[in-house]
Amino acid sequence: MRWVVIKSKYGISEENYNQMLAEQHGGCAICGRKQRGKKHIYLYVDHNHITGQVRGLLCCSCNSAVGQFRDDPALLRRAIEYLGMVQFG
Repeated sequence: MRWVVIKSKYGISEENYNQMLAEQHGGCAICGRKQRGKKHIYLYVDHNHITGQVRGLLCCSCNSAVGQFRDDPALLRRAIEYLGMVQFG
């Protein structure tokens, strides 16, 4: 059932997913984390919400973070700049 939903929603097959997973060395495209479900590696299919184009596979944390920044590179750059300015300790 999972592959039917992924194919319908994102237009990629199980083989496409597995190829992306192999190209990403089995981990998240951003942090590299390998996220396992009960029976398989489970990463979210990340896509551009305007064009629908699939970008890669992300762990839950990175997928949520990208979504919270509304897929906006300028907003992400501002967050990076902010983190660079913050003094810790």
